[in-house]
Amino acid sequence: MADNGLVGNYTHSLDAKNRVFFPAKFREDLGSPIIITINVDKCLSAYSASEWDTFVKKLGSYPKSQVKEIKRIFCGNAIKVVPDGQGRVMVDKKLLDFAGITDSITFVGCGDSIELWAEKKDPLCALDDALLSDIGEKMLELDI
Repeated sequence: MADNGLVGNYTHSLDAKNRVFFPAKFREDLGSPIIITINVDKCLSAYSASEWDTFVKKLGSYPKSQVKEIKRIFCGNAIKVVPDGQGRVMVDKKLLDFAGITDSITFVGCGDSIELWAEKKDPLCALDDALLSDIGEKMLELDI
């Protein structure tokens, strides 16, 4: 992954076979394979193999009784995809349904992963004064 992390956002349409063009910059930074799974925010998350390994190892460091549901949900719904020659990946229908994605996907860089959103639910479109104020307060609390 690039030293400055995964940044930016792009929107691409799904084709009839549930394939989508994965943005070239993100493909380059993530490498192959790409691991895609559900996200608690009702979107999908995409990880490089090394970031995914870090996540799974971190889960493995906790007692099984504390993380069994987390492992079941995130690992059980994860898919490994390899972009084809045109840069497209096929996204499993159950993942698309979970995230409410029907026609277009907005890819949002989040530093160490990428979120895949239904274009209509893209959180970047929901930026209003109240949300920006809340984020500003959180940043102050965290000394960011």
